[in-house]
Amino acid sequence: MNATLTEHAGGHDGGHVGGLAWSEDPLGLELSALRIDFEGAAPQSISLPRRGPIRLSQFGDADTLGAVREALLEAERELGGPSVIRWQAYGSGNIDASDARLIDEPLPWGGGPGRGMPHAQGELDRWSRANAGEVIPNVMTPLSWSVIADALDRGFHAPWGDWSEGRRFVSLYDGYAYFNIGLMMEIIQKRLGLTGAHFLEAVGGPEAAEIVRPGGNGERSTKIQWMTMLGQLPVMIRWLRDQDQLPKRWPVERKSCEDERDRLKALDTAELTDREIFRELSHSSVESERQTIFLMRAQAAVFSAAQGLLWATDRWLGSNLRNLVLSVLQGMPGIRTQEGNDALRRVAYRAAQDEEAAAFVRREDARSLWGAVHSDRLPESISWLRDDLDAFMAEYGHRAAGELEAAEPRWVERPELILETFRDYVLHPERNDPDEVLGRQRTARLEAEAEIRERLYRHPLGRLRWQLFKAQITQARRLQPLRENPKFTLLELSLQQRRLWRELANRWIERGLIDEPDDVYYLLFEELATLTRRSEDPIIAARMGSRIRRRRLQFEEWKQSQPPPLRDRFGDPTISTSTESAEEPIGEVEVAETTEEDATEELLPLTLRGIAASTGAVEGRAHVAESAATGRELTPGQILVARFTDPGWTPIFPLAAAVVTEIGGVLSHGAIVAREFGIPAVVNVQKATQHIRSGDLLRVDGSSGQVTIVERA
Repeated sequence: MNATLTEHAGGHDGGHVGGLAWSEDPLGLELSALRIDFEGAAPQSISLPRRGPIRLSQFGDADTLGAVREALLEAERELGGPSVIRWQAYGSGNIDASDARLIDEPLPWGGGPGRGMPHAQGELDRWSRANAGEVIPNVMTPLSWSVIADALDRGFHAPWGDWSEGRRFVSLYDGYAYFNIGLMMEIIQKRLGLTGAHFLEAVGGPEAAEIVRPGGNGERSTKIQWMTMLGQLPVMIRWLRDQDQLPKRWPVERKSCEDERDRLKALDTAELTDREIFRELSHSSVESERQTIFLMRAQAAVFSAAQGLLWATDRWLGSNLRNLVLSVLQGMPGIRTQEGNDALRRVAYRAAQDEEAAAFVRREDARSLWGAVHSDRLPESISWLRDDLDAFMAEYGHRAAGELEAAEPRWVERPELILETFRDYVLHPERNDPDEVLGRQRTARLEAEAEIRERLYRHPLGRLRWQLFKAQITQARRLQPLRENPKFTLLELSLQQRRLWRELANRWIERGLIDEPDDVYYLLFEELATLTRRSEDPIIAARMGSRIRRRRLQFEEWKQSQPPPLRDRFGDPTISTSTESAEEPIGEVEVAETTEEDATEELLPLTLRGIAASTGAVEGRAHVAESAATGRELTPGQILVARFTDPGWTPIFPLAAAVVTEIGGVLSHGAIVAREFGIPAVVNVQKATQHIRSGDLLRVDGSSGQVTIVERA
């Protein structure tokens, strides 16, 4: 290679310049340009066209730059893809090129605003993984980020207008999505005069750890600023009116999304060209954006209603009765995620009661079960098992863990993702009577409501307080299904979009444009549009192949790191929510008093604190799960310990004695589902998966928010 390239070299006459040259922009910003780096005391970087005249002679004479370009393109032809060379110039038009190689540096995408810059968007901006760590738990692929980021941002800004204009709500740092909790707190406290503490308790996060722990420094944000709030009364009235309209608007939004889902489902892709398929995906992305914006508005309304309920609880009942109040929101019909859990459990419970069906399920493992029930090995007498599982997949098979990531396989595509849990339900029917659980939760809800009423009536203004409290409960119940149901319907549409992406990927694999079906997720939406239009151009194909390869490297690199839970306004990691305690660890750990005789390598019991999310106390052995896949290894009676849970995890919950998570608040998916199943839960336990090991004996108190390590494995 060097021998070929050095034929461009001329005489060695002293003063020279050089650097690296790239046949593709190494930052991925320009699609068809070459990039020339000049090293030295005054480094420069310029782009050149792949062909045609060179007019940027002020950075170097045109003959020299032309020689660099010729050497670079020759390297690209010989290596078969975008390449980089080191070049040295010796006089006009004379260069020496060496060290030719394919470009293999990781190629980032996304990137948060303000990072590495001398100023940021807002003085109070602060980026948190709270809530973002649940709904988008893993590194986002370029495609997912490019289609969802702006929609999430617009959905957040919709109610606030000028208050949040020009400020980002969602950003990507090192591949992980962050929400601007500083902007949210600014709106809640400074603009509306409301308490920030109850919002933090609802959403969770590192700052919430300081709010809810005894002696935490969050007291200053727990009081309503009445004069500020009264000054914003017109805004508050408009906001409440908008909240009230959301449940009424939802049927229209749902129908629009379902119509688009059905339209895509009916497409015969064999009759469509690549461009026509991409045109359908572009059309469908408009509906996805609309649904994402509605979802964000609904989330804001649900969190707002919960804040009001938590404030009224603290004001009139006392924070020690928090779980009593949360109980009035459990056992509610109409939440699609919960209905899916119940549907799977009903099929399993029926199978457990049928000896032949139970024996059939017992003989198969999760990977073989789906094929077995659709083969002639399934006896005709239990053909209902195939029909019931097919019906479940048709209704709920679009779900997955980390399901807002477009690249995540869905249950219907990989049935073993959910059939492992189904088998556990069948093999442990004593823990899986859905009617008994639902009945118990409804009873608990009614009893909690009666007790709240009785306690409020003890005050002279009890009747008025009860009417106000009941109105707040009613509104929270009306809004609670919107926490989950819009996403449920959006994901039904996403499944049909995955079908079209898969069709394009298979065609491009056949033509040698990409190597693997999931390569499409490593290109941005606009890059996929370019590949669709110009797939016959070998230069474009090579560029896209290079970007896929480099982004895969970046993706794997980011996957190996744990994202910091909180970042400052510049995007730099921070370990604390206040300057006063910048050197202190977040969260709280307590140890029991011991004597020298008791002292060992570690003092036990060790108590971790979090947010009380579902009432009850239990002891059991820990199962620490790093993913939904390892979560499915949970055995009945164990305590599930995880960094987060999302709807893809919740079928596991009925097998757990309790749930402990590092991320979350009282409105987390895990908290809501734990209350529905009536199992204790403590969320927002900072570094729980580091302190706790699988097999440890734990005591979980979902009423006080304490998790105690009683005994090591």
